[in-house]
Amino acid sequence: MSTNQSPDETDQSAPNEATADHASDQSAVAELQGRIEILQEENRRLRREYVRARQTRYRRTAVGFGVIGALAVIGGVILTDSREVLFALGGTGLLAGVLTYYLTPEEFVAATVGETLAQTLQESYEAIQSALDLQGQPVYVPLSDGTASETRLFVPQHHEYSLPDEPSLRQPFVVPEEPSQRGVSFQPTGQRLLEEFRTASDIADTTTPEPERVFDQLADGLVEQFELAESISTTINADRQCVIAVTGSRYGQLDGLDHPIVSFVATGAAVMFDKPTRVTVRTTDDRDFVFECRWGDPNPTADESPAAA
Repeated sequence: MSTNQSPDETDQSAPNEATADHASDQSAVAELQGRIEILQEENRRLRREYVRARQTRYRRTAVGFGVIGALAVIGGVILTDSREVLFALGGTGLLAGVLTYYLTPEEFVAATVGETLAQTLQESYEAIQSALDLQGQPVYVPLSDGTASETRLFVPQHHEYSLPDEPSLRQPFVVPEEPSQRGVSFQPTGQRLLEEFRTASDIADTTTPEPERVFDQLADGLVEQFELAESISTTINADRQCVIAVTGSRYGQLDGLDHPIVSFVATGAAVMFDKPTRVTVRTTDDRDFVFECRWGDPNPTADESPAAA
Protein backbone atom coordinates (compact mmCIF):
# COMPACT_ATOMS: atom_id res chain seq x y z
CA MET A 1 0.00 0.00 0.00
CA SER A 2 1.42 3.40 -0.97
CA THR A 3 2.22 5.87 1.84
CA ASN A 4 2.62 8.92 -0.38
CA GLN A 5 0.25 11.82 0.34
CA SER A 6 -1.47 13.67 -2.41
CA PRO A 7 -0.77 17.43 -2.81
CA ASP A 8 -4.24 18.23 -1.49
CA GLU A 9 -3.64 16.26 1.69
CA THR A 10 -0.27 18.00 2.20
CA ASP A 11 -1.84 21.43 1.77
CA GLN A 12 -4.51 20.58 4.32
CA SER A 13 -2.05 19.30 6.95
CA ALA A 14 0.18 22.44 6.87
CA PRO A 15 -2.52 24.83 8.17
CA ASN A 16 -3.49 22.31 10.83
CA GLU A 17 0.10 22.16 12.09
CA ALA A 18 0.38 25.97 12.08
CA THR A 19 -2.88 26.24 14.00
CA ALA A 20 -1.64 23.70 16.55
CA ASP A 21 1.66 25.60 16.99
CA HIS A 22 -0.19 28.88 17.43
CA ALA A 23 -2.50 27.34 20.01
CA SER A 24 0.51 25.91 21.83
CA ASP A 25 2.22 29.33 21.88
CA GLN A 26 -0.94 30.99 23.21
CA SER A 27 -1.18 28.35 25.92
CA ALA A 28 2.46 28.94 26.93
CA VAL A 29 1.95 32.72 27.03
CA ALA A 30 -1.19 32.33 29.13
CA GLU A 31 0.66 30.05 31.52
CA LEU A 32 3.52 32.54 31.88
CA GLN A 33 1.07 35.40 32.47
CA GLY A 34 -0.63 33.35 35.13
CA ARG A 35 2.68 32.68 36.86
CA ILE A 36 3.58 36.38 36.71
CA GLU A 37 0.25 37.35 38.27
CA ILE A 38 0.76 34.77 41.03
CA LEU A 39 4.28 36.09 41.74
CA GLN A 40 3.06 39.70 41.77
CA GLU A 41 0.29 38.84 44.20
CA GLU A 42 2.75 36.92 46.38
CA ASN A 43 5.10 39.91 46.33
CA ARG A 44 2.28 42.22 47.43
CA ARG A 45 1.31 39.78 50.16
CA LEU A 46 4.89 39.62 51.45
CA ARG A 47 5.10 43.41 51.49
CA ARG A 48 1.86 43.61 53.49
CA GLU A 49 3.16 40.99 55.90
CA TYR A 50 6.44 42.88 56.27
CA VAL A 51 4.67 46.15 57.06
CA ARG A 52 2.31 44.37 59.47
CA ALA A 53 5.25 42.72 61.25
CA ARG A 54 7.05 46.03 61.64
CA GLN A 55 3.91 47.73 62.91
CA THR A 56 3.30 44.89 65.35
CA ARG A 57 6.83 45.29 66.68
CA TYR A 58 6.29 49.02 67.28
CA ARG A 59 2.94 48.44 68.96
CA ARG A 60 4.30 45.72 71.22
CA THR A 61 6.96 48.18 72.29
CA ALA A 62 4.21 50.72 72.98
CA VAL A 63 2.32 48.19 75.09
CA GLY A 64 5.52 47.42 77.01
CA PHE A 65 6.02 51.11 77.79
CA GLY A 66 2.40 51.35 78.88
CA VAL A 67 2.67 48.33 81.21
CA ILE A 68 5.83 49.68 82.80
CA GLY A 69 4.17 53.07 83.28
CA ALA A 70 1.05 51.54 84.81
CA LEU A 71 3.07 49.37 87.20
CA ALA A 72 5.11 52.39 88.25
CA VAL A 73 1.92 54.39 88.98
CA ILE A 74 0.45 51.50 90.98
CA GLY A 75 3.73 51.20 92.86
CA GLY A 76 3.59 54.91 93.62
CA VAL A 77 0.13 54.51 95.14
CA ILE A 78 1.29 51.64 97.35
CA LEU A 79 4.83 52.77 98.24
CA THR A 80 4.37 56.24 99.62
CA ASP A 81 8.08 56.77 100.36
CA SER A 82 8.99 56.46 96.65
CA ARG A 83 5.79 57.94 95.30
CA GLU A 84 7.36 60.95 93.59
CA VAL A 85 9.95 58.90 91.68
CA LEU A 86 7.49 56.17 90.73
CA PHE A 87 4.87 58.65 89.54
CA ALA A 88 7.49 60.37 87.37
CA LEU A 89 8.58 57.01 85.95
CA GLY A 90 4.97 56.01 85.39
CA GLY A 91 4.15 59.22 83.57
CA THR A 92 7.21 58.82 81.37
CA GLY A 93 6.32 55.22 80.50
CA LEU A 94 2.71 56.01 79.70
CA LEU A 95 3.68 58.99 77.54
CA ALA A 96 6.30 56.92 75.70
CA GLY A 97 3.72 54.20 75.09
CA VAL A 98 1.16 56.62 73.66
CA LEU A 99 3.69 58.32 71.38
CA THR A 100 5.15 55.03 70.15
CA TYR A 101 1.70 53.62 69.39
CA TYR A 102 0.34 56.62 67.50
CA LEU A 103 3.59 57.47 65.72
CA THR A 104 4.06 53.94 64.33
CA PRO A 105 5.04 54.31 60.64
CA GLU A 106 2.35 53.20 58.21
CA GLU A 107 4.79 52.53 55.37
CA PHE A 108 8.37 51.33 55.13
CA VAL A 109 10.72 51.88 52.20
CA ALA A 110 12.86 48.87 51.38
CA ALA A 111 16.61 49.45 51.31
CA THR A 112 16.74 48.19 47.72
CA VAL A 113 14.50 51.07 46.62
CA GLY A 114 16.90 53.68 48.01
CA GLU A 115 19.88 51.82 46.56
CA THR A 116 18.27 51.71 43.13
CA LEU A 117 17.52 55.43 43.19
CA ALA A 118 21.03 56.30 44.38
CA GLN A 119 22.60 54.06 41.73
CA THR A 120 20.49 55.66 39.00
CA LEU A 121 21.57 59.14 40.11
CA GLN A 122 25.23 58.10 40.17
CA GLU A 123 24.97 56.59 36.70
CA SER A 124 23.43 59.85 35.43
CA TYR A 125 26.31 61.84 36.94
CA GLU A 126 28.87 59.51 35.40
CA ALA A 127 27.17 59.64 31.99
CA ILE A 128 27.41 63.45 32.04
CA GLN A 129 31.02 63.20 33.22
CA SER A 130 31.88 60.87 30.35
CA ALA A 131 29.93 62.74 27.66
CA LEU A 132 31.59 66.07 28.53
CA ASP A 133 35.01 64.45 29.08
CA LEU A 134 35.33 65.91 32.58
CA GLN A 135 38.78 64.96 33.87
CA GLY A 136 39.29 67.04 37.00
CA GLN A 137 39.05 65.94 40.63
CA PRO A 138 35.50 66.60 41.95
CA VAL A 139 35.37 69.10 44.81
CA TYR A 140 32.59 70.04 47.26
CA VAL A 141 32.46 73.84 47.48
CA PRO A 142 30.61 75.76 50.21
CA LEU A 143 29.03 79.03 49.11
CA SER A 144 28.93 82.24 51.10
CA ASP A 145 25.83 81.64 53.25
CA GLY A 146 27.35 78.53 54.88
CA THR A 147 24.28 76.27 54.59
CA ALA A 148 24.11 72.76 53.18
CA SER A 149 21.57 73.87 50.55
CA GLU A 150 24.17 76.23 49.11
CA THR A 151 26.95 73.67 48.72
CA ARG A 152 27.94 72.57 45.23
CA LEU A 153 29.74 69.55 43.82
CA PHE A 154 32.02 70.98 41.14
CA VAL A 155 33.48 68.58 38.55
CA PRO A 156 36.21 70.41 36.58
CA GLN A 157 36.77 69.85 32.89
CA HIS A 158 40.57 69.67 33.17
CA HIS A 159 43.07 68.03 35.52
CA GLU A 160 44.60 71.44 36.26
CA TYR A 161 41.82 73.74 37.38
CA SER A 162 40.88 76.67 39.57
CA LEU A 163 37.55 77.24 41.29
CA PRO A 164 35.08 79.54 39.54
CA ASP A 165 33.20 82.30 41.34
CA GLU A 166 29.90 81.77 43.15
CA PRO A 167 27.56 82.99 40.36
CA SER A 168 29.17 80.48 38.01
CA LEU A 169 28.91 77.64 40.56
CA ARG A 170 25.20 78.27 40.94
CA GLN A 171 24.72 77.26 37.30
CA PRO A 172 24.71 73.56 36.30
CA PHE A 173 27.07 74.13 33.37
CA VAL A 174 30.02 76.28 34.38
CA VAL A 175 31.46 78.00 31.29
CA PRO A 176 33.35 81.17 32.30
CA GLU A 177 35.90 82.80 30.03
CA GLU A 178 38.78 81.17 31.93
CA PRO A 179 39.13 77.59 30.54
CA SER A 180 40.63 76.24 33.79
CA GLN A 181 37.39 77.11 35.63
CA ARG A 182 35.02 75.23 33.33
CA GLY A 183 33.05 72.14 34.33
CA VAL A 184 29.67 71.20 35.78
CA SER A 185 28.12 71.99 39.15
CA PHE A 186 25.68 69.63 40.91
CA GLN A 187 23.72 69.75 44.13
CA PRO A 188 25.38 67.01 46.24
CA THR A 189 23.41 63.87 47.08
CA GLY A 190 24.17 64.39 50.78
CA GLN A 191 22.89 67.97 50.80
CA ARG A 192 19.35 67.33 52.05
CA LEU A 193 20.50 64.64 54.45
CA LEU A 194 22.89 67.12 56.05
CA GLU A 195 20.12 69.71 56.39
CA GLU A 196 17.93 67.15 58.18
CA PHE A 197 20.83 66.12 60.40
CA ARG A 198 21.71 69.69 61.37
CA THR A 199 18.06 70.36 62.24
CA ALA A 200 17.91 67.32 64.54
CA SER A 201 21.34 67.71 66.19
CA ASP A 202 23.78 70.26 67.56
CA ILE A 203 26.61 69.28 65.23
CA ALA A 204 29.76 71.21 66.11
CA ASP A 205 27.82 74.26 67.27
CA THR A 206 30.92 76.46 67.56
CA THR A 207 32.66 79.06 65.41
CA THR A 208 35.83 76.96 65.29
CA PRO A 209 34.67 73.32 65.11
CA GLU A 210 37.13 70.59 66.02
CA PRO A 211 37.66 68.05 63.21
CA GLU A 212 37.45 65.05 65.56
CA ARG A 213 34.04 66.11 66.83
CA VAL A 214 32.71 67.05 63.40
CA PHE A 215 33.56 63.70 61.80
CA ASP A 216 32.42 61.70 64.82
CA GLN A 217 29.04 63.43 64.69
CA LEU A 218 28.73 62.93 60.94
CA ALA A 219 29.54 59.22 61.37
CA ASP A 220 26.96 58.89 64.16
CA GLY A 221 24.35 60.56 61.95
CA LEU A 222 24.96 58.09 59.12
CA VAL A 223 24.80 55.07 61.44
CA GLU A 224 22.23 56.04 64.07
CA GLN A 225 19.89 58.48 62.34
CA PHE A 226 19.92 57.48 58.67
CA GLU A 227 21.11 53.87 59.11
CA LEU A 228 23.15 53.99 55.89
CA ALA A 229 25.92 51.81 57.36
CA GLU A 230 26.45 49.35 60.20
CA SER A 231 29.46 51.19 61.60
CA ILE A 232 31.81 54.03 60.65
CA SER A 233 35.14 54.94 62.23
CA THR A 234 37.05 58.17 61.67
CA THR A 235 40.75 58.97 62.08
CA ILE A 236 42.37 62.40 61.76
CA ASN A 237 45.72 61.58 60.13
CA ALA A 238 47.09 65.01 59.37
CA ASP A 239 46.19 68.65 59.22
CA ARG A 240 42.91 68.96 57.26
CA GLN A 241 42.75 65.27 56.44
CA CYS A 242 40.51 62.50 57.78
CA VAL A 243 40.27 58.82 56.87
CA ILE A 244 36.81 57.26 57.18
CA ALA A 245 36.28 53.47 57.32
CA VAL A 246 32.76 52.26 56.50
CA THR A 247 31.43 48.80 57.36
CA GLY A 248 28.16 47.44 55.99
CA SER A 249 27.15 50.20 53.59
CA ARG A 250 23.49 49.98 52.60
CA TYR A 251 24.26 51.23 49.09
CA GLY A 252 26.54 49.81 46.41
CA GLN A 253 28.55 51.71 43.78
CA LEU A 254 31.08 52.48 46.50
CA ASP A 255 33.55 54.21 44.21
CA GLY A 256 30.94 55.99 42.11
CA LEU A 257 30.66 59.75 41.81
CA ASP A 258 28.89 61.34 44.82
CA HIS A 259 28.04 58.16 46.76
CA PRO A 260 25.44 59.09 49.46
CA ILE A 261 27.75 58.31 52.42
CA VAL A 262 30.76 60.02 50.86
CA SER A 263 28.61 62.97 49.79
CA PHE A 264 27.14 63.44 53.27
CA VAL A 265 30.58 63.49 54.92
CA ALA A 266 32.16 65.74 52.28
CA THR A 267 29.26 68.19 52.28
CA GLY A 268 29.35 68.29 56.08
CA ALA A 269 33.09 69.00 56.12
CA ALA A 270 32.74 71.70 53.46
CA VAL A 271 29.98 73.47 55.38
CA MET A 272 31.47 73.10 58.88
CA PHE A 273 35.01 74.15 57.95
CA ASP A 274 33.88 76.54 55.18
CA LYS A 275 36.54 75.09 52.88
CA PRO A 276 36.50 73.30 49.52
CA THR A 277 36.57 69.57 50.24
CA ARG A 278 37.66 66.56 48.18
CA VAL A 279 37.25 62.86 48.79
CA THR A 280 39.17 59.87 47.47
CA VAL A 281 37.92 56.29 47.82
CA ARG A 282 40.98 54.22 48.71
CA THR A 283 39.79 50.61 49.02
CA THR A 284 36.52 48.79 48.49
CA ASP A 285 35.34 45.32 49.46
CA ASP A 286 31.69 44.45 48.82
CA ARG A 287 29.82 46.72 51.28
CA ASP A 288 32.93 47.97 53.09
CA PHE A 289 35.19 50.79 51.95
CA VAL A 290 37.69 53.38 53.14
CA PHE A 291 37.86 56.94 51.85
CA GLU A 292 39.93 60.00 52.59
CA CYS A 293 38.49 63.47 53.11
CA ARG A 294 40.63 66.62 52.63
CA TRP A 295 39.48 70.17 53.12
CA GLY A 296 41.06 73.54 52.46
CA ASP A 297 43.05 72.65 49.31
CA PRO A 298 40.93 72.55 46.14
CA ASN A 299 43.73 71.33 43.87
CA PRO A 300 44.25 67.55 43.53
CA THR A 301 47.68 66.07 44.03
CA ALA A 302 49.39 64.14 41.27
CA ASP A 303 48.84 60.71 42.78
CA GLU A 304 45.07 61.00 43.16
CA SER A 305 42.56 59.74 40.61
CA PRO A 306 40.36 62.47 39.15
CA ALA A 307 37.29 60.25 39.33
CA ALA A 308 37.73 59.18 42.92
CA ALA A 309 34.93 61.23 44.43
